[in-house]
Amino acid sequence: MRTANGDLWEFSLTLYAEPGVAASCLSLQNQHGFDVNLVLFCIWYGFRYGDLTDDLLSNALYLSKCWREAVTQPLRSLRDRLTPNRNESVFSSGLEISALRERIKSAELDAERIQQQELERLILPTVTDGVDIVRGETPARRNLVSLAATRGARSDVAITKHFEAILLKVHCP
Repeated sequence: MRTANGDLWEFSLTLYAEPGVAASCLSLQNQHGFDVNLVLFCIWYGFRYGDLTDDLLSNALYLSKCWREAVTQPLRSLRDRLTPNRNESVFSSGLEISALRERIKSAELDAERIQQQELERLILPTVTDGVDIVRGETPARRNLVSLAATRGARSDVAITKHFEAILLKVHCP
């Protein structure tokens, strides 16, 4: 069951480019505190492999928390502090600051990709001979419900609305 490294990233890029998905992902991140990479991982896993086990979800949560605290959040915070309207009156080299902000944004995107590669590496081979595994939207939805439950947000209407908006845009064979 080992994945081809990068499948999650390609899936995520394709899905994120769909109309409305970026807005839902950013709302889940900014208003509800979700790690977008975990949301995408839950959906991807559901369509590729079925239901997440409790252990795999727990490992994904731990890995993502460590990576977010050590890498992604510091980059995002630095990029946010360099937002032009916040610093126009303080710094005179606006063009250079904008260029630096873009390089940090690029590093942040690299960090997101690396996090997804690490999430893929958590998937271990399992014996599935003779076992029918249900894949697709239903297990992806259950994976998202499990993820929401870890945040204490089981029946939050706004969160469910964003999950559904993203799921509607998945086009998987």
